[in-house]
Amino acid sequence: MTTIVPYGDAALLVEPTGSDDERWSTAQALGRVLVAEPPPGFVDVVASFRHAFVTFDPVRTDHDTMAEAVRTRLARATTPRRRRTFTIPVVYGGDHGPDLDDVAAILDVTPQQVVDLHTREPWLLRFVASPVAAPFVELADVPAPVPRVPSPRVRIPPGSVAMSGRQSMIYPVGSPGGWRLVGRTPLQLFDLTDPDVVPYRAGDLLRFRAVDAEAWDDLLGQPATPDADA
Repeated sequence: MTTIVPYGDAALLVEPTGSDDERWSTAQALGRVLVAEPPPGFVDVVASFRHAFVTFDPVRTDHDTMAEAVRTRLARATTPRRRRTFTIPVVYGGDHGPDLDDVAAILDVTPQQVVDLHTREPWLLRFVASPVAAPFVELADVPAPVPRVPSPRVRIPPGSVAMSGRQSMIYPVGSPGGWRLVGRTPLQLFDLTDPDVVPYRAGDLLRFRAVDAEAWDDLLGQPATPDADA
């Protein structure tokens, strides 16, 4: 049974039960329902791997009332959203992916085999988080967890594609970071003039596609869009 725990003066922590995938699916579905059907006093929801964090206006409502509204919506949080696939071109290795050889050594494979692994199947987008619009994706076939770099970089170039654990992510903006960089995409992942900011959502798929460095200029700044058959 899902538990709902008061968190501070104006928030609830919703903890679904079940397998990791079931907990993630429930948290994400609840987040969508709350945004689509906000109860009185609702402020925001952050759905993560295993929880949903719900904030509210304590002047307009309270923990018990909001918890009951969450329970009511949990009963309707069963319909999965339509899954789309985004193809992300990536230049692997070299200056664009300075940690590719290190990742290959960690996994005891060749750099080309890392690229093959990274591009073989679509990765499931678990959530969108910091830095701005960063998609965090997961692939069960990664043979071993990839550790972070011993000393985080002060600034990672925008578009850098990185790996850590059994996950991968893209740094949409220049920022500090400690994940290992295997490549870089020339696509523009977010648009601050768009109300949605990013085109992808948790539950979508990212399919990475290796491209030559010569293709960089032609693709630079193009928006990330779902595949036509998605």
